[in-house]
Amino acid sequence: MNIQEVLDLADQLKPNMMTRQVKIAFLQELDQKIYKEILLKHEHTEEEEVLPEYDTDTDGGTELLVPDPYGMVYVYWLNQKIDLLNQETEKYNNDRALYENAYNEMQDWWNRERMPLMRNRQIWI
Repeated sequence: MNIQEVLDLADQLKPNMMTRQVKIAFLQELDQKIYKEILLKHEHTEEEEVLPEYDTDTDGGTELLVPDPYGMVYVYWLNQKIDLLNQETEKYNNDRALYENAYNEMQDWWNRERMPLMRNRQIWI
């Protein structure tokens, strides 16, 4: 999914007053998390070594790290962030569960598709 698709879908599913700048910052936060927790721990290309940076000047057509059909993780991430900031605890808990499920599915897919990097471990006797 690209940035604009995620923003549009999140706004359709959960109308809100958050600025585009805040939502893009949230998307940046999630991609940093995915980059550090998943991408760098698996085989990746030299091109993927660079963490993408997003701001309000970034083209809306810019693709995010997670491809479809796992891109809903971004929408659920935004929805739970919006609920948290609006202090809507019950909605937050529901959207958090959807996000965690989507994140786990995406992480499982990543683990199936890419080999983990092998780290040299020394055993001291």
